[in-house]
Amino acid sequence: MRTRRREAGREHGFQDEVPESSWSPARQRFAEQVGLLVGALRSKEESVQELAVAQISLLGPKVVPYLTSALEEALDESDRRQSAHESVSGAERGIAGMCSALGIIRDAESVIDLAAALPRREAVEALAKIGGERALDLIMETIENEPGLGGPLRSYGGRSWSSGSADADPAFVRRVFVRFGDVGRKRLQRELESGSDPRRAAVAEIIRIVADQEGPE
Repeated sequence: MRTRRREAGREHGFQDEVPESSWSPARQRFAEQVGLLVGALRSKEESVQELAVAQISLLGPKVVPYLTSALEEALDESDRRQSAHESVSGAERGIAGMCSALGIIRDAESVIDLAAALPRREAVEALAKIGGERALDLIMETIENEPGLGGPLRSYGGRSWSSGSADADPAFVRRVFVRFGDVGRKRLQRELESGSDPRRAAVAEIIRIVADQEGPE
């Protein structure tokens, strides 16, 4: 992840190996502005979160190195808090917002960073928006491959993009896979033909959802 951020920084015109004290005034201002927006993603007010996501995404690809760094820190914080049986809600709101912003920006290089946030639904949707083979591979890995767990898509400690048939969101599942077009349909068909019995059942359910254009949007 840290190597990935250094590479992203060079691509977007920043040299991460330069000490923060040596940053130009313009870069210092930019980092402070991004920090404020990232902090706002943790707000309990949905309208504040949405405005912060919009403002971050308006900054475009140049914000990606800062955003992926903050995402890694928030993921680490969430893990630490969960291990200590502390509330993770603030960290998880931040993670969701950062994933959403990365999905809007659609920087292909951020696929690697979003992988660490899977299978959260915001990470899945961000990958679907970015598209490409790497993103599709990562999403396919979130498909439940074990029998008897209540649905085709893996849950994540109560945080999932579809946590079982009773709570499934067909419109979301359809939206994710429709973004991949023919490539996604062909991939699902290959999995249907060659996967294990439980995986074929899971993929068949996804194919049914995608094909059901009469369902909720």
